Amino acid sequence: MERSRSSSSSSSAALLLFLVVSLGASHHPAVAASASQSQRGDGAALTIVSLRGKDPGVAASLAVLTHDLSLAGFSNRTGHWHAFPGHEHVFPGGAATTLPFGGDSYRDLIGGLANLPGLSLGRAAAEESTRALSAHDDPSSTADSAALGRALTTLKVMTCEALRLRPVKETVSRAWDSGDLAARVAREHLPLIEHYDAICYEVLRARRSGQWDGPFTELLRERAGINGEEDALAVVDVLRDPTMEEVLMAHARSA
Repeated sequence: MERSRSSSSSSSAALLLFLVVSLGASHHPAVAASASQSQRGDGAALTIVSLRGKDPGVAASLAVLTHDLSLAGFSNRTGHWHAFPGHEHVFPGGAATTLPFGGDSYRDLIGGLANLPGLSLGRAAAEESTRALSAHDDPSSTADSAALGRALTTLKVMTCEALRLRPVKETVSRAWDSGDLAARVAREHLPLIEHYDAICYEVLRARRSGQWDGPFTELLRERAGINGEEDALAVVDVLRDPTMEEVLMAHARSA
């Protein structure tokens, strides 16, 4: 049975809250996290992930769009919101400063998806990234844009991608539990991140039609090693319901 957008959004919100609670459950001093849900004026549901560093005054929040588990922006230690281009409207009164990136893709943040395995995951990485967001004050300056991009990418992987994809969640969980500084996103998992929307599209299409023969199935076989619905469900934890246009746009952003 196909999931509706609303039921998928509810599941996404619940799972995001569960992940945050799981990662923040221990008493490790590096970083603590909590989450809450809110509904903005334009109807966009957000989950706000609040981060606290081990040092006083180190604090930031992530704004995650619940319907697709994408990152809309963040707030620094003063509570001021900074939005990715095109997402300013989801914040109260549109009072968010636009971030100095072309968009929210990995190409915009760190020069491409291929650079993702160069970033460490786990508690220490979360603490460092929280510091960078907490201290971000001047969006017009490009002096710290590279560091900010790395920090946003790290936290995006540890929240959004970890909820979307089971292999990423397992990597993040192991790194968080063990404190492994060498933990990285595996290169073989990059195609799963890149084609997440296409995977979701084909799973829901197959459930409607009873056939795994949609427009992206060959792409998924060649690029991600996914040969059918069973393979797809083995790696995806949260299914969203993207339109064809959204899948094509996601592919274009990652190219």
